[in-house]
Amino acid sequence: MVNKLPLGFKMNKYGIDVRFVEESDAEFILSLRTDPKLSRYLHATDNDVEKQRQWIRKYKEREAHGKEYYFMYIKNENKLGVSRIYNIEEKSFTVGSWIFSPGLSYELPFLSSIITKEIAFDILALEFEVCNDGVHINNQKVLKANKMMGMKETGRIIDNGETFITMSLEKEDFNKSKTKMLRLLNYEN
Repeated sequence: MVNKLPLGFKMNKYGIDVRFVEESDAEFILSLRTDPKLSRYLHATDNDVEKQRQWIRKYKEREAHGKEYYFMYIKNENKLGVSRIYNIEEKSFTVGSWIFSPGLSYELPFLSSIITKEIAFDILALEFEVCNDGVHINNQKVLKANKMMGMKETGRIIDNGETFITMSLEKEDFNKSKTKMLRLLNYEN
């Protein structure tokens, strides 16, 4: 059985505050999603803050039903970036919409990736066995990070004329790689 996260979910892990995305985050998210360097491997986004707010309002309905969760990561009251858990099934989920401010130290986005998977595997559903992801074939940084976390390539798909590598990570492999990665980042599990 998949648990639902409570309304107003918040947590602090590895010195990073995590909460659900709110409408008030629209401008920040849009600034990331329309940044030419950051968004080159994402689906196109209209540079329209009202459309972003509308998308967040619709997302909040899906959140209330436990269908997906969109997280904001914050450190020292500064917004760092976002990620999402969606396609929530009985035994699996997908992570994505992962985008962070430029110029952050490398460990902050990496820790957020760990936190997102911990929320899914450890809080949402103990029965989850697999985490899925789709990464643009040219997004070498994310492909490398996913492989460091233990994700394995499972195939390729074409979406809007672009090739994406599908990947999966079993819970057992995540727990092994998480311990190793946290040690490398000088964080305790």
